[in-house]
Amino acid sequence: VFSFIFFLMFEQVQESEYFLVGSFLFIHALTFYIHTFSLMPILMKEQNLIKYLKFIIILFASPLLLITILFHLKLSNTFFFSNFIIFAFFIGINLFLSFIYGYIRLKIKNNERLFHIKLGAKESELQLLKSQVNPHFLFNTLNTLYATALSENATKTAESTAKLANLLRYMQNDIHKGFIPLKNEINYLQDYIIIQKLRCAIEPTITTTFKNISNQIISPGLLIPFVENAFKYGIDPSKKSELTISIICDENTIHFTCVNSYNEDFKVHQTEEGFGIGIKNAKQRLDLVYPNKHTFEIIKESNTFSVKLTITSKSL
Repeated sequence: VFSFIFFLMFEQVQESEYFLVGSFLFIHALTFYIHTFSLMPILMKEQNLIKYLKFIIILFASPLLLITILFHLKLSNTFFFSNFIIFAFFIGINLFLSFIYGYIRLKIKNNERLFHIKLGAKESELQLLKSQVNPHFLFNTLNTLYATALSENATKTAESTAKLANLLRYMQNDIHKGFIPLKNEINYLQDYIIIQKLRCAIEPTITTTFKNISNQIISPGLLIPFVENAFKYGIDPSKKSELTISIICDENTIHFTCVNSYNEDFKVHQTEEGFGIGIKNAKQRLDLVYPNKHTFEIIKESNTFSVKLTITSKSL
């Protein structure tokens, strides 16, 4: 509509020149949509102002260059030069209107995305609560099993039962908090690894490295899905496997790496739900809890599967 009003301004345009003006209207509309759907995400999502300004200058100049070539060759010089400033002005107005439209559109879509992430988190929490049927009863039962295993000199079973009780206590208490000490999360990972090793006929080679973790905090349950995924799909219980977990922190950054051996011939015969909320949900939680404060990378090679995560976090 905006372009059509511009078209009606020029009564001196002859009928034979309508095709040329129609071409201008097409260029005008194309400029609007390129700015809205291609350049605005660079500014809003990537937050790269320099890159945006470079492209916006190109986008402003390109329509004027096309119009210059098109109109100068086919229309009278008088018509062209008398209206070139108007062309430039309308392109500027075009970009301004598309900026407003693109900004509002991306804000609405971002609010929608955040709503669905929060809704998914609530649904996950609800499922977790449903799974915690009478947790005190479970703790008491585990304590009984622990005492029984000790009385029968089954030290390995007793240790595993104690670790399982720790995991349940973690899921009952810490998982609902906004942030917890990173060392608590690592204790959870270590207990989980000990239990998972029990299912392996051939014990995997597991290497863990934890450095400078004392003063860091993290959103609870954020790292376990990646370790869980490594055991579920990468660690073959009947073959020699390797798993390397590294958590190294500096002043305000947590560097997490999980690398496991991977065999494409290994198939999971029985799908398990597990303690974790899943890698997909973990990615959504990263976007929600650490927006623009994390990097996430998955590298799948012939024999290894790697997850690299960097989080800008607060210290205790």
